[in-house]
Amino acid sequence: MLGYWLAVVRRLALPALVTGAVCAAAMAAALVLGDGTSWSGAAPQALAAGAVGALALVAVLSTSTVVSAARTARRYGLTLGPEAVALPSVREVRIPAIEGRTAFQLTDSVRHAVEKDPVLRLDEITAFGHGTLDLTLRGPSDTTVFVQVRLTTGPKETVAVVEARPAATYKRLDAAACWAVARVVEQRVAQALRAETADGGAAR
Repeated sequence: MLGYWLAVVRRLALPALVTGAVCAAAMAAALVLGDGTSWSGAAPQALAAGAVGALALVAVLSTSTVVSAARTARRYGLTLGPEAVALPSVREVRIPAIEGRTAFQLTDSVRHAVEKDPVLRLDEITAFGHGTLDLTLRGPSDTTVFVQVRLTTGPKETVAVVEARPAATYKRLDAAACWAVARVVEQRVAQALRAETADGGAAR
């Protein structure tokens, strides 16, 4: 969890600097224009106000984000780490090539596995085809998560890439919602592909 908290703090560094600069400028303007203090005299108090504003932003947002992310990790039975901050959240499944199965058949198996999952809350399937599966899922706290699954088959291996991103494009922190959803979808993809591998072996 410490790694996740540090990653959140790093993500908040730029917004904190901007907030600190705004607070410092506002304090300097109030002192110079309101009290008649010189710019040099106002600088120390302005810088202090900027530092307090920046630290307050980081403290409040990082604490609330880490608490929510820890709750999400517990709900999905996952261990929270720094990788949970990255957006979009990307996971990959690689297995040996599955004989006798097309990308469409494998995608259909993945779709069924996701639909039947008791944890994932499926809102809508927006694309389904040959190696393509796009989903809208409800994450923790009703966060809307867009998930793309891309399946490719080759002579030596089958590769599935899961990418999850928040529906709100402005979000830079989602309290690990996309990461948690991507991890669960990754597990279901792996299970579906292993099942297809077993079925393909039985058919031979």
